[in-house]
Order: sequence, then structure tokens, then C-alpha cells
Amino acid sequence: MLSEPFPRFFRCPEPLLKVRPNRQVRTASRLISYPSACFCALYCFFLASSLALADDEARRLVAFVDYIGGDYKKAVRAGKVIHQEEYQEMREFSLRTLELLNQLKAVENGDKAGVESSLMRLVSHIEQKENEKIVGELAQIIKEKLIAAYHIVPYPRRMPSLQVGKPLFLQNCATCHGEGGKGNGPSRETMRPKVPQPANFTDPELMAGLSPFKAFNATTFGIERTAMPDFSALTEEERWEVAFYIFSLRFPPEAAAEGKRLLEAKGLTEELKNVATLSTLSDEELLERIGPYFPAKQEAFKALAYLRRGLMENQSGDPLIVARTFLSQAMGLYEKGDKEKAYQKAVEAYLDGFELAEPALFSRDATFGRAVESQLAEFRSSLKRGDPLSQVQRLYQEIDAGLIRASELLSGGDTWNAGYAFSNAFAIIVREGLEAALILAAILALLRMTGAVEAIRYIHLGWILALVCGLLTWALAQTVLTFSGSHRESMEGVTTLVAAIVLFYVGYWLHTKAETRKWQRFIHDKVHGALSSQRILALIGVSFFAVYREAFEVVLFYQA
Repeated sequence: MLSEPFPRFFRCPEPLLKVRPNRQVRTASRLISYPSACFCALYCFFLASSLALADDEARRLVAFVDYIGGDYKKAVRAGKVIHQEEYQEMREFSLRTLELLNQLKAVENGDKAGVESSLMRLVSHIEQKENEKIVGELAQIIKEKLIAAYHIVPYPRRMPSLQVGKPLFLQNCATCHGEGGKGNGPSRETMRPKVPQPANFTDPELMAGLSPFKAFNATTFGIERTAMPDFSALTEEERWEVAFYIFSLRFPPEAAAEGKRLLEAKGLTEELKNVATLSTLSDEELLERIGPYFPAKQEAFKALAYLRRGLMENQSGDPLIVARTFLSQAMGLYEKGDKEKAYQKAVEAYLDGFELAEPALFSRDATFGRAVESQLAEFRSSLKRGDPLSQVQRLYQEIDAGLIRASELLSGGDTWNAGYAFSNAFAIIVREGLEAALILAAILALLRMTGAVEAIRYIHLGWILALVCGLLTWALAQTVLTFSGSHRESMEGVTTLVAAIVLFYVGYWLHTKAETRKWQRFIHDKVHGALSSQRILALIGVSFFAVYREAFEVVLFYQA
């Protein structure tokens, strides 16, 4: 055995160790750490991209399987085709599921959910015109496997609100489906393709086979071979709002109010108003659950009206009201001894409620906002520890009073917000206007210096035309964005990108003209070129584009 832990003949000479080690270590560490860091960064980037792609493909596959499971019965009944076009669509979409699975397998390097054989069986069943119940059950099994394997949550974080869903529907869906959801929107005659026509959400037969989850998938991915586009520009929460809202359209508020009374009398409200249940069940499935308690069809209809409309009427889009509602539920659960569920509700009160109002509240009174935030954290800790009920109740009352005060504080914020928006808009138009004025002043000064006073009127004509065109551009931009409400977010995103490109160009252009001599030479050449050739249109053009460019920038910034 070696007597020394590190044999002498493996060691560097001592003088060398004293002189070079630091430089050698630093150099080696650089050679090793930089490539390693780059490799790790690239690996993490591609891993995250791969996971995001897999999640998107899995959601798309779930959407197709869910669509087949719900619509197959419209094409085949008792082994016979009852609608040829629907049946051809089912065949096409079933084959499409295999294509999507292959894409998913390429990303995941395998069938993570173990659904390949089931999908092949689904395709076979459809080809053989199998019984609709068997196909529906198989589609449900495949969907559940995919949801479990990819951790897809088939419901929103909280119950959507009628107040939030309605304007979203009117902005994005009413042009085709109509304001009442009857499929009679103004774009119905001009959409391509014309068949199938926009869905009538007040049709009981159509809605019987739909669920909000299915509607959510349709808004997320669109429907192939139809005029139904995807609305991926909307946030996930907004798509859930729209998906739930369309189920409320066929129910009058009076029926929803009566349905609440009927359900409460039977003691079924708590069981059925869970957002996960309402999201994944169709109207037909909900009626099957409440049917035994309400033999009369009219009563069952009213109960369904409450589940589809009444619950949404009771929800508010105000995040502070959402926070108060969840905190009240948490307090009720704690009083019943269910500490875990109470804690979860308290977490939801913060994430789905207070946190959304936090930026606005902090901008008004940061000290007060942080105090409420600290109280919410203490409330959650108190629930987790299992503190005495009286102590938890006292803390809850303090928080509730704080949230009421926060609502009052924010309710007076419209004037401040309007003033803030006005100041920003004013700054933009003054900045761009000043830039245009400086260019015009330089042109006019040069004309006077050269004695070409008669040409000044053409300069004025140019900038007046530019202002008129700027106003027309603004009106056009407003009209386009309003008309294409379904793509409003996409349009604004493109506008922002164009604004960034224009900024880059203007910055470069001004930089190249930064020196006084270059600037004077630029103006001098343009004006003299127009005068010497007697091209009046060119002179007008110099003035026009100098001002219109700034007007166009104002439009871009206002829209973005």
C-alpha cells in the first residue's frame, strides 16, 4: 500500500504549484463551466419546449376523442348510419386521433398514456358502425387515461361568472352565433365554409350532448373543416368563461331562481354545483343525475337552469368579492372541523381573488395592501395549525373588513385611471407631434432662405393631408379591431410588433441624421430636389410623409 495519500511522483513540483495553480484552475474552470452551462441551458430550454409541445398535443388529442364520444350518436344509431356526413366526419376524426398520437409519441418517445390499442379499436368500431354506447364508453376511457397521464385539468379554477362571460361572448362569438347564441349572427352568410352553419346554443338537442369542457376545447383548437376558428389568443380563464356562458343562454333567470329553490329543498345543491362536475358533464348527463328527484320535466328543466345559469349569476368578476366568498367558505368548513378543505379554500381566496386585485391595490396604498396580504398569510397558517375557533374567527373578521375597505379604495380609482391614461396618451401625441413640427420647421426655414416662398403653401397642404390620413387610419384601425373581435388580441399583438419595428427604424434613421451637417444636407437635398425639378407633388410628399409617419406611429402606440 502507498504510505502517502497522494504519491510524490504524481505531484507537481512545489515551485510550479506556487506559481501556476490559480491561473490553471481558473482557465480549466472556464473551459469546463462555460460549455457545461451552455449545454445545461440548452437542455433545459429544449426540455421545456418538448414538455409544452407534448401537453398541447395531448390536449388536442383529448379534444378529438371527446368530440367523437359526444357526436358519434348523431351519425350512427343501432348499427346504422343515420347521417352520412356526420359519419364521414367521425371516420376522418378517428383517423386523425392516430395521427395526433404518432406526433405525441415522437415527442414523448413512446405511448405514455397507453392508449394506442384503444384508439385503434375506436377506429375499428367506427368503421364497423358499432353501437353508439360502446363507442362512447371507449372514448371516455381513452379521454380519462390521457387526462391522468398528462395531468390535464378539465375544469376551471373557479366557477365562471355570467358578468364576465357575456361581454367575451359578444366580442368574440356573436358575429357568427348571434347575440342570443341562436346561430344567426351577421357573419353567417359570408363565412367560409358555409356548412356547417354556426351552432344554435339554445337548441336543447344540441346542448344535450355538449359539456363545457368540450366547448372549451373547441374554443382552444377550433374545429377542423368548419368556419370555427381557434381562440387561443384568449387566456385559458377567458375561454372557460365563454364555454360556461353558452350553456346559460337557453335558460331564463326566473327558471334559474325557481331551480335553486327546488334543488335546495331536495338537498342536492352542494353535490351538483361543484365546478369539476359541471364542467365535464353534458346537459343530458346532468338531467340523468337529477331526474330521479324530479320526475316532472318542467321541474328538472328548472333545476338544470339553476346549475347552468343560476350558479353563474351568483359569481362575480370582482376578485375581492371572490376572495371574500372563498374566505367565508373556508370559515364555514373550519367550523365543521374540515381543516384541510378550509385551508385549500383559503389558498384559492388568495390565488383566485386577492392576488388579481393586488397590483391595483398596491398602486393606491401599498402599506395597506401588504397588511391585508400578511393577514391572509396568517389566516392560512392559523388554519394549518388548527388554532382555536374564536381566534380564527377574529382574524377572519379583520380580513373581511380589510377586503371591504380595499373594495371601497379601488372603487374610487376610475378617475385616477382615466387621468393616468390621459397623461400617457397626451405625452405620446405631444412627443410625436413635436418631432413632426421640428421637421416641418426645418423645411419651411429652408424654403424661406432660398426665397421659394410660393412653395410654402404646398408644404401646408402636405401636412394637412397627412393629418386627415392619420385620422382615417385611426378610424380604420378602430373599425377593423371592433369588427374582428374574435382576433382582437392577435391584431393588437401584430400592432405591437409593427410598433417595435417602426421604433427601431426611426431610431436608426434619427441616428444617421444626428449630426447637424448631415441633417441640414438631408433636408436641403430633398427640398431643392423638389424645387429644381418643379415637381410639386414631390414637395407635398416630403411634408406629407414627414407628418404621416408620426401620425401612423401615434395610431400604432394607441392601439398597442
